[in-house]
Amino acid sequence: MRHGKIYRRMAGGPKQRINLLRHLVTTLVKFERLEAPYGKAHETQKYAERLINIAKRGDTDEEAMKIADFWLSDKRQVHKLFKVLAPRFASRQSNYTQLHRVPGYEGERNIAMAFLEYCGNPYPPLQPIKKKNPNWILNILIREGIKDLKATGVLQGAGNHFKSVASNNGSTELKGLETALGDLQLGVSQEGAVDDKQVNVPKDGTPV
Repeated sequence: MRHGKIYRRMAGGPKQRINLLRHLVTTLVKFERLEAPYGKAHETQKYAERLINIAKRGDTDEEAMKIADFWLSDKRQVHKLFKVLAPRFASRQSNYTQLHRVPGYEGERNIAMAFLEYCGNPYPPLQPIKKKNPNWILNILIREGIKDLKATGVLQGAGNHFKSVASNNGSTELKGLETALGDLQLGVSQEGAVDDKQVNVPKDGTPV
């Protein structure tokens, strides 16, 4: 039983766990991106976030310098922590790192891998940036379909019903939705309008 222990267990005992975390944190500060098993990367993320919060105190804080000296096995990275990373996240309160899980598994042991990185690193992004592509076939079809509806006049009377109006409590609501959907029926179309009253329906329910 865990008995309230909130940290992730690692092979080798508590001492080996701390040494491994120190190595991963030092690597992350040095290169600002690393690849590791998902469990180890997720555990390293917690300590990397806390280390930035401590570094924000400045290099004049004696306690902050002792903590940085303990966690960074490469002492040359202490300067980078206080002079590069801490000023970069001066306007942030949290979320200094990003954890990206690699799809699938690696090796015969089927270990889930992940990338851990500091935000604002000089490397290319791991995930592609979403951009609007007007030449995408789906966007072209939607755009041309809207033009055809506007040309036939189906949307001419229905557009006014979708205006957002402010309610008494300050929130906005979309009113007239049912009316707008009703206007899109054939009965409101300017071309080939059909009047429901002109349709004769016999007793068996079949329109004539």
